[in-house]
Amino acid sequence: MLTFVVRFQTAQFKTHFQKLVRKTYLIPPPSAVVGLFCAILGISRNKLKNFCKEKNILAGAELRSLEGYYTTFSRIFKLDRNYKDIIELLNEWSSHKPTGKRQLRDVYKDIAGLTPIKESEELFKPEYKFAIAANNEIVKEGLRRIRELDFEYDIFGGNDYHFVEYIGDAREAHLIKSREGSGYCPTEDVQRIKAQNYTIITDAKYSLRNGGLRPPIVIFAPIGPKMKTFAFVHGASIITTLKKDAVYDGESTIFVYDPTRCLVP
Repeated sequence: MLTFVVRFQTAQFKTHFQKLVRKTYLIPPPSAVVGLFCAILGISRNKLKNFCKEKNILAGAELRSLEGYYTTFSRIFKLDRNYKDIIELLNEWSSHKPTGKRQLRDVYKDIAGLTPIKESEELFKPEYKFAIAANNEIVKEGLRRIRELDFEYDIFGGNDYHFVEYIGDAREAHLIKSREGSGYCPTEDVQRIKAQNYTIITDAKYSLRNGGLRPPIVIFAPIGPKMKTFAFVHGASIITTLKKDAVYDGESTIFVYDPTRCLVP
């Protein structure tokens, strides 16, 4: 088992159930964690799922710090019809004279559909500790590559324009069973959150910019093809109903999961 620290300049771990509104998970889910780790090892994306199954890899992460978050807006110009229809639509809009039985609100709706606004939520300088449980061969190779910065593929914080600022502090760890840990956990397995005060967001379509959040934070969001709801926790510990797999490195206890269950086809 091993853990290592990654700090990104910016990051976005996009929720897979939204399109034009691109929200981000507060903490990368197991699929994103193992995707970055396997990029270091040189495992191609199309072999990722089978590799994780064969090697019985478990993955998880905790958020150590976050300096901020921001949202960018961009307008998309959709040319999904022929140019004659677009010219006719623009003429209807500029003249305020719809053709046929159409009303002006119908023209406005079509115009708005041509130029939708894309909203993208991103994290500023998030620092995570990633946890990997695997066999000794994979762990040794992972430790070597991270310590020597010998990466087969480039790694990013979600997209190729989110750059890594720091990666290191790789250390050996142990796979244990624990009822207390950090990171995230299925809501059905959460008994309580260990913190004096914390903020809870129950809407899966949450926005980090609402409310000026400060840790401790608990955010609920679904992951994976079965949309299983997880509690993502920052600045507090999760107490579970039963003992769960966790990686312990002498400093942190991070819950880990089978990443193949979180991979979306």
